[in-house]
Amino acid sequence: MGCAAAKPEKQDKSHSKQNSPCSQTKEATPSISLMQETDKIESDYIFHSLDPLVTRRNYIKKAVSKSNNASRIVKVYNCLNLTTTEKQELERIVNHLLQIKHLNLVSQQQYYYNDNKLFLVSDFCDGGNLLSRLDHFSQLQQHNMFDVFCQIMAGIQFLHNKGIAHGNIQLESIVFTDKSMQNVKLIDYGISSSLKSTCLQWRPNGGIQEISFKSPEALKQSNLTSFKSDIWSCGCLLYFFLTSHMPFQSRDVQALKTAIQRGIVNFEGSEWTNINPDMKILVSKMLSSNPQLRPTASEVINHPIFLNRAKIITKPNKQLSKQMKDFKQQSQMQSAMLNYIAENMLQEQDKKKLMEEFQKFDLNKDGQLTKQELLTVYTTMYSSEQANQEVEAIFSKIDQNGSGRIDYQEFVLATIDQKKYFNREKLLMLFQQIDRDHSGQLSKLEVKKLLRDMQVPKEKLDQLSKQLDQDGDGQIAQEEFLQIMLSIA
Repeated sequence: MGCAAAKPEKQDKSHSKQNSPCSQTKEATPSISLMQETDKIESDYIFHSLDPLVTRRNYIKKAVSKSNNASRIVKVYNCLNLTTTEKQELERIVNHLLQIKHLNLVSQQQYYYNDNKLFLVSDFCDGGNLLSRLDHFSQLQQHNMFDVFCQIMAGIQFLHNKGIAHGNIQLESIVFTDKSMQNVKLIDYGISSSLKSTCLQWRPNGGIQEISFKSPEALKQSNLTSFKSDIWSCGCLLYFFLTSHMPFQSRDVQALKTAIQRGIVNFEGSEWTNINPDMKILVSKMLSSNPQLRPTASEVINHPIFLNRAKIITKPNKQLSKQMKDFKQQSQMQSAMLNYIAENMLQEQDKKKLMEEFQKFDLNKDGQLTKQELLTVYTTMYSSEQANQEVEAIFSKIDQNGSGRIDYQEFVLATIDQKKYFNREKLLMLFQQIDRDHSGQLSKLEVKKLLRDMQVPKEKLDQLSKQLDQDGDGQIAQEEFLQIMLSIA
């Protein structure tokens, strides 16, 4: 698995060096320094044993929050033997990963650094990985498998647009968000293989299952990670979903490698008889021996064979639509606080409701909403002119980074019921979570920890700390905190 400082897809040179850090996008503002220690993770989390079916990697742990009982996954990086350059690389990468928010990517929530160890806290998905749920997954209808495939491609497309090659796409790196197996997220992306080897004592297992997803060029150059290799791996997945077996098979690792490097894909089996010829052509292109002939992630997910499977358009919740249109730009503090509340305090039924509403608009399942998708939905509810007005109003208010798309995080911030979550009661609960010594006062350290957990850039910490501590006494009383936060709202 790797992290490629690659060019945008149109200029993909199909390879990147092993030690290349994640490319820095304009919105990726540094917020972590491995030179500064934080409090210990044990002050916030209790570690639990992890089911061996989930992973046998001993650097991956399950942790449960002491404040809200939320389950998380924690990766523990031993930084003791890192050089200064390697520390700087890891710092850049983690800063970038903290900015990655997508419906089909496991996101990094927090970090801790002490005793030369970096603890990276991420989402916990309790549906198991695709390898462990393979028996159940194989019983799904093929259109459900295609839905899963499109979600995987949505995550890959997002990573590639951010300049990151996943580099380790296989059954174990695809996890279901819950037991229903309807929604998936990609894991195990973003940290270069060299850093993993140094910090995690990680080694590729070299087994049949892992090798089966390697591209010919990745087998020749073991440290290579690239966009085009990711496409090959996804082509293997699509072939597998269609036929229930891999395009290249052998019980012997060396024979399997030879077959992959030859690159002759068998499409003659009886299972291909009833498969759309256009699907066969797409798979063939994804598994081309020439990386340059493989399509981009965007071309795959927007292929007519998937777009023609248009979902039944269900009218969105009118209240949520109104909240999108009425959404107001927030202060940096309020945006950060709403982000924190959405990730740590949102009830499961509300999470499910918001995801279902988002998916009503996300017609091609790429995890982002375009104006055209919103227009397609709104024209079933309004006249063409009114639909255009609604969509323009929504985009002008929600698309804060000007990307021309609304991602899931922007959608949640615009549609979350602020009366329910940004009120005195919830803020009191939040205050009590932060006030660890139950003194009724927040110290500077406690405030800075809250802002760090909200992923506020480090250069903004002092400014926002002063915004909270308006009288400058270094302490923030409970009532003072509530008044300031409610005035921000």
